[in-house]
Amino acid sequence: MSVTTQTSKFLKSPRFLAAGLAVGLGILTADAAAIPLKEEKTVTVISADAKIDGKSDISRETVKDCIASLPDPAGLEPEVTSENLFLREINGEADKNEWVRVYHAKLEVNYLQTKKEMLVVTTRSVQGQEPVFKELDKSLRQVQSFVSDPSGADLFAGRSKRQYYFTKPEDAVKDVRDRAKAWINQHRSVICPAAPGGK
Repeated sequence: MSVTTQTSKFLKSPRFLAAGLAVGLGILTADAAAIPLKEEKTVTVISADAKIDGKSDISRETVKDCIASLPDPAGLEPEVTSENLFLREINGEADKNEWVRVYHAKLEVNYLQTKKEMLVVTTRSVQGQEPVFKELDKSLRQVQSFVSDPSGADLFAGRSKRQYYFTKPEDAVKDVRDRAKAWINQHRSVICPAAPGGK
């Protein structure tokens, strides 16, 4: 028998195949042990707003929302306007129809709102990467408008459907200033706390 035939039979023998399989498994096991395992992490974020773009999750949470300062109501100067109206059945009198000069008042309260937001960016394409936290500070100028309401005035027109009017400018000013004062006092509770050391 030739050497080539013997070699071919040896390569096909069960002993050689078993030995080759064992060596192959050993190589695979060694390679698998050399590959680092990827650690799966789950990040839970509680937020009122979230945005997903396919690669990352962006969560936004407001951690501070307050008013920097409020004006003194006594120092506010309303804007007063007037107009002449022909009123019928003034104060319920059927024969009292005449031109009357009525007044309106408007007042604007300007204040500064301070907000701090926490952005949490979680990258979805990179497993095990910790989320990135970033704080954003915002200062927003706000305006709250008020207009006088003559529903408590001393003059009205019409019977079935009464319409009230201010006939004195000081009455319209007092009404709108009282409304602004009530709003300011109500929002004093959300004024930003003073910084440590009174700064």
